[in-house]
Amino acid sequence: MKLCFINPTRQGRAVVYELARQLARCKGYEITILQPNVSSRIRDGVRLQLSNNVDVVYFPAFFLPNINYNVPSFRREAQILRELLLEERYEIVQACDYDYLSSVAPMFLKKRLKAPIVLTTDAFPGYSWSYGNGFVDAVAKLYTYSIGKRILCAYDAVVLLYKALSEEAKAFGVPSERIRVIPNGIDFNRFGQGTNLPALKARFSIRDDEKVLLYVGRLSGAKRIEILIRLTKILVKEGFELKTIIVGEGPDRNRLESLSRSMEENIVFTGYIQRDQIPNYYLLGDVFVLPSLSEGLPTVLLEAAAAGKSCVASNVNGVPDIVVHGETGFLVDKLDLDSYVHYVRLLLADETLRKRMGEKARVHVEESFNWGAIVNQYDGIYRQLAD
Repeated sequence: MKLCFINPTRQGRAVVYELARQLARCKGYEITILQPNVSSRIRDGVRLQLSNNVDVVYFPAFFLPNINYNVPSFRREAQILRELLLEERYEIVQACDYDYLSSVAPMFLKKRLKAPIVLTTDAFPGYSWSYGNGFVDAVAKLYTYSIGKRILCAYDAVVLLYKALSEEAKAFGVPSERIRVIPNGIDFNRFGQGTNLPALKARFSIRDDEKVLLYVGRLSGAKRIEILIRLTKILVKEGFELKTIIVGEGPDRNRLESLSRSMEENIVFTGYIQRDQIPNYYLLGDVFVLPSLSEGLPTVLLEAAAAGKSCVASNVNGVPDIVVHGETGFLVDKLDLDSYVHYVRLLLADETLRKRMGEKARVHVEESFNWGAIVNQYDGIYRQLAD
């Protein structure tokens, strides 16, 4: 079977790139990924081989400054899709995230070419997901209740990454028979076997008697990393020997570094880290903290669990599908700083509890988020639509 995936951003989504690799490897699918790129005559439309049976084609888009969003060239995107469907006999189009306008073109091709279309999404911005900026959230709400609702109802199948989204999708008018709940998967072989841990500890001056709090992800308002900075200050004042490692880059970095200026010995910003190096950083942490205002199904929590780390995270959106409160970590009301401090303190002070929860976290995600089962579910959807 030949599939066309649409990755909505410049960054490769796991539900696009990794799913494509797994489908090609396990099921023999041929997959082309369409991806927006800054307008370029050289790269536009050029097919680049990614791996066996998976390649990438870029189409031009305008990227908005300061926020992670783009407006695609609808004409060029639709042209490439039409060529794949008509000339190369691709059978299904798989889009990602209705809140990106790259999901619009497949709707029109569905009507004209009778091509089945599938949409995967991880949140409903403006409804149950917040960017953390009042203006952007207002625009997202307007979009979701107008264009977004039409997009969701136009697709032949809507795949949601976590359970809580299914009732929300029905509220927007998506027929229940079109809804599937299928999470992202994770490659467990990449985690738990770091090779340069002593070098990393030396690089960040982590002493043997220090515990490490870890955050991995984008430095933006919705992630509320200031909560992590505040709880670090509180615990250090209580006498904990503590280092907080914040891995990632983003628009809020300067502001966050200013907030932590008095704690430079205890709080380290690593900046951008290559994707293949990230597994080593999870091994640094004793406790992983994710104090986000909202999330979809956060890959970083899956990765932390795969590395055997206990987590303290906001009880929002898809997070409870990953973190089982009191078993693999702790869930906290997103506004409750005292509870963040309480649970992080509890884990730092009790090594046995910390390790037990980390072990249970790995078992949980290995059972519930393995790519084998996920690939089979997507394969079932595609074959049903292709019949």
